[in-house]
Amino acid sequence: MPADPPSRLEPLEKGADGRRFSPSAARNREHIVAALEQMLPESGTCLEVAAGSGEHAALAAQRMPRWQWLATDRDDEALTSIEAWVQHVDLPNLKSFGCLDLNEAWSQATASINAVFASNLTHISPIETTAALFRGAAAHLERGGAVILYGPVFLPDRPRPESNVAFDAELRARAPSYGVRELGVIAALATKAGFASPVVREMPANNVMLNFGRR
Repeated sequence: MPADPPSRLEPLEKGADGRRFSPSAARNREHIVAALEQMLPESGTCLEVAAGSGEHAALAAQRMPRWQWLATDRDDEALTSIEAWVQHVDLPNLKSFGCLDLNEAWSQATASINAVFASNLTHISPIETTAALFRGAAAHLERGGAVILYGPVFLPDRPRPESNVAFDAELRARAPSYGVRELGVIAALATKAGFASPVVREMPANNVMLNFGRR
């Protein structure tokens, strides 16, 4: 598999305590967590992969106290920020899961996991990374668990939003293996790993939330 260094599309403001602040997370985290509250059952454990600054995880843990939230990334800067957010919110249900590269074995994933969540992953990584996400989730999710993905996706039989078309071109110019994915491409990878067809929830700014239940 080709090397794929961690990618970041925006500068992150750094606080004095080590927390990073993402402009996109500031815009979307309320919408994302509200959708997760509706999609997920009352309690469980969620592994958030490619958690970036850790802002989504911090808010989710605050809003869903009956969920254990495990935040992970493979980027050192992100892991430092995640740990700083864990210390800042000081909640018993938020923990740093340490470094996790989706393309490698999830050797530390020994906890009971009921959901795997990833925000803005599929378009800024090779498609092989999305395939690895579903394979890893299939190996570690409890029965009835789900993979939930958030980000821009081209939906079938729907006009392509001009903003997403432009974003797709920008991503592919940056790296040919990046790009806004077709729903059918993501769904095929999920099916191969043993997941059902996704429940699609449209989100602000031409993004979607995809909920893939484990068969």
